Amino acid sequence: MYLISQFSAHFWLLFSLAVSIAVIRELRRNRPEPSWRTTRRKK
Repeated sequence: MYLISQFSAHFWLLFSLAVSIAVIRELRRNRPEPSWRTTRRKK
């Protein structure tokens, strides 16, 4: 039973991570603004 509960926890963690990455990629693709990395000033 312990193994099943551990698998379920890891599954939901990875699932939420994959969903958040997909959402971030969609939001970046819809906005053609420069990313935050290119707007930084070099010292």
